[in-house]
Amino acid sequence: MSDDLDLNDLNDQELMEQMWDDLYDGLADEIAEGTQILLDRGWAPYKVLTEALVEGMRIVGIDFRDGILFVPEVLMSANSMKAGMAILRPLLAESGAPRLGKFVIGTVKGDIHDIGKNLVVMMMEGAGFEVIDLGINVDVDMYLKNTNQKYLVCQHYLQQQCRI
Repeated sequence: MSDDLDLNDLNDQELMEQMWDDLYDGLADEIAEGTQILLDRGWAPYKVLTEALVEGMRIVGIDFRDGILFVPEVLMSANSMKAGMAILRPLLAESGAPRLGKFVIGTVKGDIHDIGKNLVVMMMEGAGFEVIDLGINVDVDMYLKNTNQKYLVCQHYLQQQCRI
């Protein structure tokens, strides 16, 4: 985003499209600002989440799938989404936004890498799941202790594969 562009001057559609570009470029400050502007304009938190942030990450996901973007760029996008989620998370909890369910995730015992796990956490939260992140180096007993039959459980491996 250029320094002379004032997000407040954009109409809602233009702002949303700019936020998609800013997510793509990993611009966290601009995402936080755009999120707050949409809320100040009367957008419901869930609408900001789904139409601005999740849609922007969907675009990132397509280009990642197609080999246009790589993990470092996706991480920058995910970090910029975190800036918007930090604003939205408490508002979503207050508003009773729909939850698709609970999702338990952790990196398996013996593995301390969590980059991919953190990406999955952001995407699942954005999709409407309540996420219980068990962290890294998690053994089976910890998964069992924190789950029941109503939870989706994901174990993360270094190769960014999930076993469901």
